[in-house]
Amino acid sequence: MRRLSADGRDHVVSWVDMPDDVVNGALQAFKSHGLAVRELRADPAAFRAFVASAGYDRRWPDYYKTVRVEKAFEHWVTLQLLGVGRGDVFIDVASENSPLPDIAERLNGATAYRQDLAYPPGLRGKTIGGDACRMPVPDGFARSASLTCSFEHFEGGSDLGLFQELGRVIRPGGRVCIVPFYLSSEHANQTDPEVSVGADVPFDPGARLYFARGWANRFGRFYSADSFVERVVSPTRSTFDVEVVHLVNAAAIDPGIYARLALLATRL
Repeated sequence: MRRLSADGRDHVVSWVDMPDDVVNGALQAFKSHGLAVRELRADPAAFRAFVASAGYDRRWPDYYKTVRVEKAFEHWVTLQLLGVGRGDVFIDVASENSPLPDIAERLNGATAYRQDLAYPPGLRGKTIGGDACRMPVPDGFARSASLTCSFEHFEGGSDLGLFQELGRVIRPGGRVCIVPFYLSSEHANQTDPEVSVGADVPFDPGARLYFARGWANRFGRFYSADSFVERVVSPTRSTFDVEVVHLVNAAAIDPGIYARLALLATRL
């Protein structure tokens, strides 16, 4: 922690939080920037039916045991907002070991691809390896793409770079969904100093830095509404129509769910 703070960067020894006042303030700020804001109300019965049909416990018993309801909620929201259907080509970006592509194929009839930097480079069957900002697929390859608990880890200018690449990969009328969409009252970066010390992490200039011990990640970006518009929305206005989705009653599913917002971008 001493090495990270040696440059005099403004920092807090804490985790970034998203209380109601931050969420509500961000929604108002997005509206002032001309972005559409809407609500998505969770139906607990429909969610339970989805979880049963997906078969998390049976098919992926070791997948995020402690926060599996959260992950299933993210997947459920994603599939609803994207409207993934039979015959659609769908990419789960930064997929790691997520079951979402399998679920999208089995329950929604999509042709689903998984992408991750950790996979062997290139397009191998339904696996896309390498940098998500340079996917080895043709223009207009997919109808939809998702990022679940991953967009915040795109360091440096790769947040804009990803949207520029998705503008090429997603066909007109297609959609991109990000959930959770992490925000703060100010532009902030979060890091676990045990992971990032000595790693030369490119923290954003001017961002408040949060030292979150035990988080086990080197970088996370929490936008303010203004910084997201400046960094991502304004440069891609001719490519994507962006709306923010308020997940208003996630606690009705489970009090531990931390996804408060989602982002939906429609390819123009």
